[in-house]
Amino acid sequence: MSVKDEVLRGLEARRGATVSGALLSEQIGVSRTAVWKAIAALRTDGLEIDSVPGEGYRLRASDDSLTADGVRALLHTQLLGCEVLVLPEVASTNTVMKREYAAEKPEGFALLALRQNAGRGRLGRSFASPDGGMYLSVLLRPQIELGDLQYLTIAAAVAVCRAIEDTCGFRPGIKWVNDVLMEGKKLCGILTEASIVGETGGLDHVVVGIGINLRFDAEAAPELAGIVGSLRDFCQKPPRRAELTAAVLTRLEELYLRLRQGGKATLIDAYRERLCCLGKPILVIENGSETPAICDGLDDEGHLLVTLANGERRALQTGEISIRMKE
Repeated sequence: MSVKDEVLRGLEARRGATVSGALLSEQIGVSRTAVWKAIAALRTDGLEIDSVPGEGYRLRASDDSLTADGVRALLHTQLLGCEVLVLPEVASTNTVMKREYAAEKPEGFALLALRQNAGRGRLGRSFASPDGGMYLSVLLRPQIELGDLQYLTIAAAVAVCRAIEDTCGFRPGIKWVNDVLMEGKKLCGILTEASIVGETGGLDHVVVGIGINLRFDAEAAPELAGIVGSLRDFCQKPPRRAELTAAVLTRLEELYLRLRQGGKATLIDAYRERLCCLGKPILVIENGSETPAICDGLDDEGHLLVTLANGERRALQTGEISIRMKE
């Protein structure tokens, strides 16, 4: 860990309070000049750090800068976030990850953007990505069968729910397959994309993209009012972007490592507990047509079990059908 990382970790541990340069110097084992240089570098990165004459340095409690150093200072993971990169603006973090970083970066590499101008969701849909949201893609190299890819999407959805609960205090749910909702409003979208090895048909790598709305301006996007929500709608004090990012990576790593150890059943149980549609009427949307159905449950592979209006029972496959909650 660099001196800059160590200094930021020390400031984060006492966010809003003053920390003396001498104390930071002693704890890290470097000179006060090295601490001063690290503070200058952090300010250049955009962090709001005050100098208090005669007392030291203070990372403002209100600081919501999103930097790689800021995320790493809050992480307690072994794998995810091993390397973090924050870009000011991209078309889509998933697109950039696949095009520029997936071939060479290690598993756990995390790419963030302050905004996306062409964010993508499932089935080719767009994902609104203005300033103030959290837009993250994580690189994974799982040793799983292609047919088990849905478990990574399931893990991401559960991880986001737990991270929001950790940082906001309310309990969101999941609309199958991968939308995180609160009171019917979408807070988060997840897009999982795999790269296949041509010769074997196996997985080379997987990119898990996660976009979370911390704030939503209904006046700026009236067409999304009533559909899209944000953490601010349900939380008096939304988490900082770095704090939320670290929580998501931490929770996702817990579930990913459990999945690698064969914990599919535990993951499915956690996902099932969050499903919003169980026992409720829904509309199954397939090839442009809508069919009324009742959501019966979830099988052990994450497929949604439904009973159609004609009495037919089906297991909906991930990626081929969307559902809409019936009013």
